[in-house]
Amino acid sequence: MELTELIKDYVTTELLSSIELDYLEGELWETTQHIAEINTLTTAPINICKKLDLDENSCWLLCCAAVLDFSRPLKIKQERVNNLKKLIIQYNLSDK
Repeated sequence: MELTELIKDYVTTELLSSIELDYLEGELWETTQHIAEINTLTTAPINICKKLDLDENSCWLLCCAAVLDFSRPLKIKQERVNNLKKLIIQYNLSDK
């Protein structure tokens, strides 16, 4: 499995299996735990960002968070997206 392919599949079908969602949860968790070690973030295509209600030039990891927020919502809407945005700003990854 690959994060970008799963996100593309979700954007097309709006469906992912529980195993695929578990994989995305794991990837997002792993990223947040090791965000201080990340040097760059890869930008997702504009059409995917728009479909997930994200800003243009959002990274794939924000797309991952958005998919999880849509598929496995937490109490606060877009909680994963907002938490990841805060970490990206905190670690100054948005300008790299």
